[in-house]
Amino acid sequence: MITVEIHSNENRESYGFEISGHAYSGEPGHDLVCAGASAIAIGSVNAIGELVKITPGIEQGQEGGFLSVVIDPNDLTPEQNVKLQLILQMMVTQFYTMVASYGDYIEIKYKMR
Repeated sequence: MITVEIHSNENRESYGFEISGHAYSGEPGHDLVCAGASAIAIGSVNAIGELVKITPGIEQGQEGGFLSVVIDPNDLTPEQNVKLQLILQMMVTQFYTMVASYGDYIEIKYKMR
């Protein structure tokens, strides 16, 4: 199962996420849940770089199945924070859409930071 963990503060603002595991919903190379989760995650990281104009801390697993993205809220201007929150809210909405259809293979959790 793929686990998406959203890192949020007490104000429910998000400043990172971690994705781990494998869906095993299809043969390797043909796993639509894995492909969808990867596309959402990488698209979100790219949007953060392009639109927020920051480079988040990124850690990836050598064999796949792990991505950690960390953003220090103290490094953001108020305008950057608004853009970041919008991107991460959109990302979470996309993951919830996947959970609605493929809940046996992907889950979302929250971790307060």
